[in-house]
Amino acid sequence: MERRQRRPAQRRALRPAESAPGNRSVERRPGTLMERHGAEVAPKTVSAPVPHTPDPLPTLRALRMALDGFLSKGVDGEPQMTFAAALMRTMKDGERLRTIIAERAFDLHYQPIVDLETGAVHHFEALIRFTEGASPAGAIRMAEELAMVTDLDKAVADKAVRKLNSPGFGLTRIAVNVSAASLASDDYVDRLLAMTGDRPDVRKRLMVEVTETAALNDLAAADRRLARLRETGIQICIDDFGAGSASFDYLRSLSVDIVKIDGAFVKTLADGGKDNTVVRHLVELCRALEIDTIGEMVETEQVADALRALGVNFAQGYLYGRPEKEPRTRVAAAPARRQGVTEGWG
Repeated sequence: MERRQRRPAQRRALRPAESAPGNRSVERRPGTLMERHGAEVAPKTVSAPVPHTPDPLPTLRALRMALDGFLSKGVDGEPQMTFAAALMRTMKDGERLRTIIAERAFDLHYQPIVDLETGAVHHFEALIRFTEGASPAGAIRMAEELAMVTDLDKAVADKAVRKLNSPGFGLTRIAVNVSAASLASDDYVDRLLAMTGDRPDVRKRLMVEVTETAALNDLAAADRRLARLRETGIQICIDDFGAGSASFDYLRSLSVDIVKIDGAFVKTLADGGKDNTVVRHLVELCRALEIDTIGEMVETEQVADALRALGVNFAQGYLYGRPEKEPRTRVAAAPARRQGVTEGWG
């Protein structure tokens, strides 16, 4: 580590500023850390090994992600050793994730979404699992940070389509999640249409849920890409509506079939507070736009009754079933054992 010592700054005498007609006298405030606190600050240079690769972009992204994690956790001991370890760990984790995606070495678990009027299963959401019982949020964030999320989204869609093509799945419908980052180019849409090109029946049983884990910068271009999917029979859903600042921009700019209401609004509906009013107006808006609605994180019969009273079409949550490796076409609505747990792609 290179250290450079800064000479102590010379303290200047404080004196009132020169007065001018109509101006008040202003006293100069101490500006440097030494003037404010009497402390001497020396900058430190931290070095860490960076592997040489033909494409520097993944390394730069890993560097940024490691730095964010390094700063968020604070600096203990020798900072150059701590950051070097964080960077190397990020690089190794990134390569491991890249291999997992390429080899499809992950599982999909399927959680039912039911019709609130009939209680029948309408479709299943495919939820990615890298490790049994562990949240996939960290790996998904890494995939987005290291520009692997489009490959991940395509891999998830590939596994879901294979499931739809498997024996006994002639009527089952599955929703897959896609990051907004994957809609920044034609790559994801091209791949999804290619893998379903010879099975128009599969397209009619497939739904794409647009998540807001990354920003959708060009909504018009994204809408054109989603329109290509809708033209073939693939339905489009806005996921976790209300959780992000762009939700209404998505609703206004994207042609969609379904809106999934964020669980933060849904789980308190039985209390009859402000969330009840928000959801009621959202449902009315969606109905006027001929868009169906899903309430997520439904864990009690009371919340299900509240959704039904508000006119929400479908529900998802532990009340109807947990994510399982094999979808069950019949579910029993029973009170959930765990409360406050959010199941989702991110």
